[in-house]
Amino acid sequence: MRNVLIFLAIFAALCLPATAQNRLQVGERAPVFAIETLDGKQFDLAQAQGKVVLVTFWSTRCAICQSEIPKLNELTARLKGKNVELIALSMEPATRINAFLSKHPFDFRVVSDSFDVVLKYADRDKEGNLDMGFPAYFLIDPRGNIAFKDSGWDHTQQLETKINSLLAGQLASARP
Repeated sequence: MRNVLIFLAIFAALCLPATAQNRLQVGERAPVFAIETLDGKQFDLAQAQGKVVLVTFWSTRCAICQSEIPKLNELTARLKGKNVELIALSMEPATRINAFLSKHPFDFRVVSDSFDVVLKYADRDKEGNLDMGFPAYFLIDPRGNIAFKDSGWDHTQQLETKINSLLAGQLASARP
């Protein structure tokens, strides 16, 4: 029996590195970052304490991301004047982002060359490679904790509901 337990313990330890790593969980502290937006302004997540912050990771090559832009712009308009920050981060260079934005404008802050921030937020697959679908959404509550995270198609209504709940102080942290 003792040998079986030792074997199982060793087997489990060897299997741990081979599993996917979901680094950030709802309720955990969001990794802080400070970055310059395309309009030359600084965004510092640590300075956004007390606000609800929606961080979205996107790509100009992502069809779903492109279809989300009008919905996120409408959400931005509905949240105007509220204690909310929206910021879109892309790993692509500023020249590509600016060319894209000339045809598809965002009504909120946009950041290019944000690979260092992606490294803080992306999950890892079992080989240790980055594993992040686009668009990816991280909603951060006023205390700096992750209140919601997801990726993929049309989360605008769900995000708005969670943002309004956080603003109303009804939820300490939302669950997906």
